[in-house]
Parts: sequence; C-alpha cells; structure tokens
Amino acid sequence: MGTLTADCPRLDAHCPHKLATSCRLTSTLNCCACADVRAHSRTYRVYIDGVGFVQRGTRWQGYCWFCKEFWSNRLAATDPPLETSQTRIPEIPDQAEFLERWWEFHQGYRVAKLADGTEQHIAVIGEPFKEVSPGFLPRTLDQLRAGVENDARRPENRLRRRRLSSEEERPEQPPIQSLEDALDSLIREVDELEVLSPEELIAVEASVTPQIQEEPPEPPQLMARREAELQRARERFARVFGSREELQQDDYESPLTQMYGRAYDRYRQAEERRSDGTDTAPALDGLSAPERREIEEQLLWGVMRESQSLSESLEPESEVWSYAPRPPQVDLFDSVEGEYSAGTEALSVNRGGATMTDRWFLPSEVENLRAGSMHAVMLRMMELETTAQHRPRSPPRMSLDNQPDRPAPKSDEEMTRVLACQVCYQQVADVAVLPCGHMVMCQWCADVVVPVRHGHIPARPTKCPMCRKLVKQRVKIHTG
Repeated sequence: MGTLTADCPRLDAHCPHKLATSCRLTSTLNCCACADVRAHSRTYRVYIDGVGFVQRGTRWQGYCWFCKEFWSNRLAATDPPLETSQTRIPEIPDQAEFLERWWEFHQGYRVAKLADGTEQHIAVIGEPFKEVSPGFLPRTLDQLRAGVENDARRPENRLRRRRLSSEEERPEQPPIQSLEDALDSLIREVDELEVLSPEELIAVEASVTPQIQEEPPEPPQLMARREAELQRARERFARVFGSREELQQDDYESPLTQMYGRAYDRYRQAEERRSDGTDTAPALDGLSAPERREIEEQLLWGVMRESQSLSESLEPESEVWSYAPRPPQVDLFDSVEGEYSAGTEALSVNRGGATMTDRWFLPSEVENLRAGSMHAVMLRMMELETTAQHRPRSPPRMSLDNQPDRPAPKSDEEMTRVLACQVCYQQVADVAVLPCGHMVMCQWCADVVVPVRHGHIPARPTKCPMCRKLVKQRVKIHTG
C-alpha cells in the first residue's frame, strides 16, 4: 500500500491529515478521523463471525483502508507506547510533528532560518510516496541504498509524545512477576538450601518458621517405629517399577510386561499339554516333598481345569449357529416343587432349640399343617395341569427360517439394479433425498440441484427430480 496524494495540491480547507492519510473521502475536505462525530469511548463494538458483536474493536476500524492503515501505523510507532483505550483519535496521539516532517517531503524542501533572520530552502529528497505506506515517512536515498526497512521500528518514524495527565498522576507500580519468573526464583531458593550445611539449614528454618508452642515430644520408640514405617512405605513405592538406575538400563522390563509374559507362558504350556492329551495333573503319590510342592504351586493345571469347565458349560456349536428358535424349558412341576419346599421349610421344627414361632405349635399340630399344605400343593398342581391343557398354543416365534410370507429367492438379474445418476448418467448415484427417499443423483449433480448448508439441510426450497416432492434433507448413501 502506498500514499496516493503525492501530486495533490494542499488546500487551506483541507484538514491536517487529508493528504497524509490518502483518505478516500473525495467528496469532503476532512479525513475519516476528522469527519467522525461519535463520542470517544474506551472500547468499540466489532462483529466477529461466529461470535457476534464484542467490545474489542478500535475507533478507526470503520475508516477507509488508507485512514485505518495510517492510524494503525502511527499508534505502533508512538513512543512511549500508548494503549488503544487511551487514544482519542485524531487528538491523541498528537501528530503535529509527524505531519510537519511529512509536508517537507511532500513539497520537496525544508525552510531553515539563518542567523541573520533570512530563510533558506533545503532540498528534501526521498523515495516516491507511492512506495510509502500511510503513517510512515519516506526513506532517504542513503537509507534506500542501505536497505533500511520502513516500518514502525525505524527511528525517523518513532516520534516522542508528551505524557498524558492520567499517566503523570498514576503512581509507579512494581513490575508484575510472571509465572516463569516465580518458578525460577523458587528453584533458585531450593538450590541454595541444598548447598547449605545442616547447621545453616537449621538456622534458616528457625528464622523462617514462626515460634509456636510445641506439644510434648513423642517417646523415642514411637518415633523410631513411625520413621521405619515411612521408610518401608517409600521403599515399597520406589520398588513398584524399580529404581531409577534399573529404569535407565537397556534391558529393563516392566512388571506389567513380566506379568503378561508369565500368563502367556502358562497358556503356551497348557496348549502343549492339551495337544499331547495331558489334561489332568499328575498323581502326587510316590513323589518327594519338593516335587509335590512344585506341582501344587503350578497355576497351569488350574488354568486347564477352568478352560475345560468353561467349554463344557457352553452350548454345542450346532445350537449356537442355529436360527431355529428353541422352546423355553418349562417344567410344570418346578413351581409346585418350589411351593412345597417353601411350605415345608416354614413348618420345620428346630430340634436343637425352639424359636419364637415354633414354640406355639405342638408336634401334632405341625403334622396336621404339613398334611394340609401337601393337599393344597396337590390342588395347585391339578389346576396348573388343567390350565395348560386348555391354553391355546402360542404361535411359533418369528425367525429367518420361519417366515410364511417370505417370497421365493430372486435371480441375479432381478437383484441387479442400475445405479447411474439420473441427471448426468455418467456417475454412480449415491445421494438420497428425504422424505421421499429417492437415490437418483451423484454427489456432483446433487451439489448443483440440491445445495445444502450445515451438511444436510437444503440451502433453498428444492424439489426431488424424481417425484417433485419438497426435499427436507440430503444424505449420502455408502454402498459396498
């Protein structure tokens, strides 16, 4: 971006920034900043896509491109730096000194007063204004030859400003310590404490720790026992995965890896013995005590017994892969037997000692109750049998092999469908429209016929090219 007003004449009606900013308001004599009549504020509203309006903008964000660039560059070159909330464009920061030097480059000379009071014109030659961004001064020929960058860090562009009244009244605040500096200071303090001798360390702790009234000391034996427990706890914690030296060794193996390795070895031994036909543990008779202990400590035989019992409890393969429904195993007398056993258990007499309920019944009464409960159980069994005989038979459960209305298998020709796009006839149709469900377009034709937003919602009212129903969604169908 360059300054486009190098050949424009300066008029008395122009505002001071009109030519320096290359303002694009050609119908007015003021620049965007001087024409802005809004009240000054510390924050300005700006729209962020996906968020909305937030108070993070600047006053000059709505100016023309050249004015916005001018004030952004001038604020970046202000010395000392000025916050955006402290600016009052175009008064603060004051640009009188910058504009005076800019006019010298614009007119091509600088007026110097001699000692006798006469004026002398000194030529000021710089790079063309079309190569200079608004808010910066042109570079001299020597600077162009030296390749100096024309940015906010160039000394000629950085002009000192006078301090604001609010800055003068503000007291000096200590610098805020960052998190990294705080951590570094803590680490340095720890290193210094480690270097100190035990006597000096005790003295430092005594000076830092407040003097409080201590409780009576514990007995030496209790303190020694507590220290031993803490030391054992530290050793157990450190020995979980090994010491630091063991972890850094090349042949280090984690305890988890060893555990899985032992489990895999037991599995491999079990498979070898199972292939040899050895499924039971050898007899322990006639073996010595060490051999018997070694066999008893092996987990291999326990693993083989568990796998054998698990395989026996599972259903046979023919029943697992059968689609035919199995009728539930319902025994008519199971419920009757349960009722009878519950009744007899409730009437049982504790011979060892009478309970609160049994002491109210005589032995003859208990026998009568047992006979009555048996009679009730027989009546209940007869009722269940009669109900089962007169109950209508339930229809068979629906399965893949039991569907009376299922049509005969179709041939390969009948099951073959042409999935060509009905719009271009050159691609495979893989896009369906809802609610009609027609899949008659490829993805490229669907982007033209039914454009969507948010992934599947039509961007405009569109009808299905097959049935002319209104499309509410567009989905992609994955085949194969």
